[in-house]
Amino acid sequence: MGGGSSHVGHESLSQKSATNSPKLGAKSPRRLKFSFKRKTSERDQIRPFEELIRYWPSSDIDLLLAEFEADLKLLELQNQCDSTRKAAKSIAKDLEVAAKFEDLNLIFKTRSISCNRRFLLQRCKNLKIPEELSIFSLDEIGKFQKLQPEDVENFLKFQIYTEKFGNSRISEEFGCQKRLEEDLREMQKLDLKNGDLVIQVVEGKSPNSDTFSIRCSSLVAAARSPIIRSLLLRKSVQKEKEKTIVFSDLIFPKVFAPLFVLFLYTDRLDWSLAPKSDDSISSLSLAKAITTNGKSPDLQLARALKIIEIARFFEVEKLVQACEDVVIRNLSPDNVVQILQWGRTNNSKYISTHAFRFIEREFSRIATSSSSSPNFLELSSQEMEELTKSQFCQCTELEMLNACCRWGEFALLRKLEEREPNLVADTCHSISRRGLKKSEKSGEELKEILKPLAENIRKDYALPPFHQDLTDAYNKGILEQSPMGQDLVVCASTSEINPDAHWLKPEQSSAGPRYYRSYHTTLIKHRTLKDPSWTPPTTSSESEDVFVAPEIHLEFQNIYPDILEDSLFIEARNRIEKRAKLANLANFGRVFHRKMALEMITRQTLIEMNIAEECISCRFSSENLENSGIPTPPPDVVLPGSCDIF
Repeated sequence: MGGGSSHVGHESLSQKSATNSPKLGAKSPRRLKFSFKRKTSERDQIRPFEELIRYWPSSDIDLLLAEFEADLKLLELQNQCDSTRKAAKSIAKDLEVAAKFEDLNLIFKTRSISCNRRFLLQRCKNLKIPEELSIFSLDEIGKFQKLQPEDVENFLKFQIYTEKFGNSRISEEFGCQKRLEEDLREMQKLDLKNGDLVIQVVEGKSPNSDTFSIRCSSLVAAARSPIIRSLLLRKSVQKEKEKTIVFSDLIFPKVFAPLFVLFLYTDRLDWSLAPKSDDSISSLSLAKAITTNGKSPDLQLARALKIIEIARFFEVEKLVQACEDVVIRNLSPDNVVQILQWGRTNNSKYISTHAFRFIEREFSRIATSSSSSPNFLELSSQEMEELTKSQFCQCTELEMLNACCRWGEFALLRKLEEREPNLVADTCHSISRRGLKKSEKSGEELKEILKPLAENIRKDYALPPFHQDLTDAYNKGILEQSPMGQDLVVCASTSEINPDAHWLKPEQSSAGPRYYRSYHTTLIKHRTLKDPSWTPPTTSSESEDVFVAPEIHLEFQNIYPDILEDSLFIEARNRIEKRAKLANLANFGRVFHRKMALEMITRQTLIEMNIAEECISCRFSSENLENSGIPTPPPDVVLPGSCDIF
């Protein structure tokens, strides 16, 4: 069929071209080339599913719709969990501890009030205090005499830092009229010239190396960074008017110092202060490798990755989160695999989670695109196993199978290259030149590599069920044929068999069909065609504030009572129970969905409370606790407030 059609099509087009153009004759060396290899499209992936459900009755479609709707609710819970991270303190919250850096005593009606001179004079414009004085009496200023000492002390020690003014009259008397943000911006410009803290950056370890210096306020720097605060507390014994801290350029590159200091004052990333060229961050080999990828480097992404490392060193969580948002916004099929691996290597769960979700959403595109496919092959076996287990990976089972086989062949190729003698490497007989032999593609080594992945291929949901790729996988031993389940028997008396029963009634604890959004949309379309008056169920939780008493009971256990305080444990338990009620876990039809929903709710709560997941066990009362042994050693738990020095 293909040969005849190709010949006729080629001849007619050639004749037509020859008649229209006198320069193109029968002996012309130019030939029209045709490619009859049809590209797979989303329509090609959906057509087998449409054939499957075309003659289903409405009751069967409703059963599968209920399964997909449960998956969609799980996806919403997952998105909420992924967007949750521990709360970062604002500038006002950080400045509450900055009151410890006091270098001025104000006397008011026999009461001594300790303050920070620079911050006080920046906020209170009506105060004029000579530089040489360390003790100043407010009693000399008559307009303050009508104020109460406790109100003045509360204003000077707390309200000017937090901007929570209880008495507007006091702020007017002291001239504190501007917003905290505006005063901090003005203060930053002044501190660049005469700030009391000098941060020096030294290149290398030699004392004669070039040194870069930048000034700022010790109050602001200590408030925002626990590391700088700790260093300043050690120096405070000397009572120096000007303090100096020295860092190596290896941990605090000078090209990022202006941007970092500005963020301490404003919580704003000013990219105009960042390096303007690739040469400025030439030492960031890992960031460059991630963002170059054969193209012009994404400088903003490379800079954000480096600033994350700097912000983590100084423990400025707000800056870490700001750069994480930049990285996530710049995710693409070409860099997402490297970003995922960077996030896991550097223990950035927020970045690695969002990178993994991006791969889930764009799996078909990433696995098959000519530009991003080489990066896809660099995924580790653990990452591939996680993708094959994913309930929300947007691909068909055949696409997943083909992607796994392609990845497995590449992994086998690298394995054989490592075993190849050096004499053969880089010759025409090398593995990298000739590729895999047919026997190697069907050998035991490839099956061993693909075994962990093949176990997660949901072959019962592969469409069409007799596709050649599926048959080849069975013949090569990559996949094993599934026995016919007892649930296929619809009626015990007649032994009637429904081959689609596994779509309609998955086992309680099984994953069931993978949630593929295109299948869900197609299912809704066919359901509407069968009954135009039918309306699809709402996907959003419109009544999220309405509590529905669940029919399930949860059990909690504090695994590490010596580490996790009872008050935090009780707070976490209450939040989990509240979210479980809002999610209506009892409305999930299968055990698989209920357990997965509870895991996401628990994880979200522990993330926002900054509690290690290993500390709390949460399960259904009816669930048998398996592998309940306490893990050792205990996790590295960071509890709220544990980073504060004061």
